[in-house]
Amino acid sequence: MALVNGGKLIEGVFSKEGVKYVFGIPGGHIYPMIEACEEAGIKFIGVRNEMNAAFMAEGWAFATGKPGVCTGTAGPGATNMLTGVANAYCNQAPMIAVGGKARVCEYESNQLQDFDTMGVFKGASKKTYQIPDGNRIPEYFGRAFAEARRNTPGPVYMEVPRDKMEACAYDDEAVRVQDTWQCETRPAASEADVAKAAAMIDAAKRPMAIVGSGAFWSGAAAEVTALIEKAGIPVFTRNAARGLVPDYHPLAMCIGSDKHPVCAAALQNADLIIVIGTRTGYTLSREAFPAGANILRVDINGAAITDQLDVRLGIVGDAKAVAAQLTAAVKPADHKEWVAMLVESRDSMAQFLGQAFVSPQTPIHPLRLVAEIRKRVDKDTVVVIDGGDTASWGNLLLPAMGPGQLLTIATGSFGPLGVGVPYAMAAKLAHPGKKVILLTGDGAFGYGAMEYDTMMRYGIKVTTVILNDSCWGMIKNSEAKRAGEDKEFVGLYLRDTHYEKVAEAVGAYGEYVDKPEDIGPAIDRALAQDKPSIVNVMTDVKIGFAF
Repeated sequence: MALVNGGKLIEGVFSKEGVKYVFGIPGGHIYPMIEACEEAGIKFIGVRNEMNAAFMAEGWAFATGKPGVCTGTAGPGATNMLTGVANAYCNQAPMIAVGGKARVCEYESNQLQDFDTMGVFKGASKKTYQIPDGNRIPEYFGRAFAEARRNTPGPVYMEVPRDKMEACAYDDEAVRVQDTWQCETRPAASEADVAKAAAMIDAAKRPMAIVGSGAFWSGAAAEVTALIEKAGIPVFTRNAARGLVPDYHPLAMCIGSDKHPVCAAALQNADLIIVIGTRTGYTLSREAFPAGANILRVDINGAAITDQLDVRLGIVGDAKAVAAQLTAAVKPADHKEWVAMLVESRDSMAQFLGQAFVSPQTPIHPLRLVAEIRKRVDKDTVVVIDGGDTASWGNLLLPAMGPGQLLTIATGSFGPLGVGVPYAMAAKLAHPGKKVILLTGDGAFGYGAMEYDTMMRYGIKVTTVILNDSCWGMIKNSEAKRAGEDKEFVGLYLRDTHYEKVAEAVGAYGEYVDKPEDIGPAIDRALAQDKPSIVNVMTDVKIGFAF
């Protein structure tokens, strides 16, 4: 028998669940957990703002398919995590967020950092729990991991009062710890529905598949690939599923978004639209689907099947399980003419944009910058995208080379600027053998600039390329469409800031670029460094996203 504190009990659950990192800022209310994790080999990554800790936890989930863990001390430490937790909630990403809390005997007595954080997080979390008894810490944290992962994933907020965390009063042999909190059974489709779906697929002449986050969280890369290959179906991946079928696959067309002309055209011409594990909304509107469209929809959430769309057949089930069932049931087929038409459309778009890809203009054309990054993306590259117009260009043109290898602000509709740097850091920790390139706008970069200090402290090598138009460009360009020529904009202009100096100030590598011919060599030098780097590229604010 040994008496342990609450932090050690939490660590025991983390270890059983395979947690490798905890992201946060130390605080007295949570320190026993941080200490216990570090002693057990679960690395603590101390960031400079708890919002970025939550974004890192979400980025870890997007890069690995497993829940990320973040923490903030009581009061402001916890509330600083809110934006990141809310983003995970909107993106349906699994996360465990641990917040501190005053001792129970100190409640409502104006103690340091005491605040009703449970009330704040209820609307931004899939589930919230406050620990009522330290002996039940493993039960509650195990339940949290189950909630974060099962069915539709999401963040779970855990609040641990300081006395429950600190008390070295728990018998490590007497406290009950389950063998597992996860159920690996996957809900599958009925035989009747599989037969109906297979008949729809076999009859189609111009099928398309739009595959989203649900397929990624279920780990369905092999099953979805097998299905589209056997049935000859062109596929459009989106959100967390970007790269589930890599963009270099001959049946992978582009991002599954109606903002992309090829996807929009395919939706209008397909005679069967297979929607797997994704929602309509900001980047895939219901209006993009023609009236009377022949839709087969698969989702683990029954209520999502008919959300915003009339479907011919809905299947409630796990994407991995259902894709395997459909693969076994469909007949081998190819749709060469249909696929060739889509490929030609994609190539025509690239040809249309080609002049901008090599533009010699200064200030630099945004597409020239994106094209230079694209040349340097290979199968061992993770691409991260952040910003407004910057993200729109990047999402349109930068490839996803595998599952968890393209992380973007556009994964969901919440759209919080600033995800880029923490996503990139998490991606590098998740894929240490891959190069990580972050494309970000200058405004978005400001949210995470000081995390370059974090990168240096923990040896996290990321190359950030800043599309610097010295402006909140997306807002400026959208307002310019409505304004007169002499209209003055309010609060939109930033400075021609040398952000590469941020890297240099903390010992990282930085370069400033204002000539298009210098972009590629500068990125190459940055990638060749043995430390994090920034390439700050000055671009033309007058050129906004045009699709």
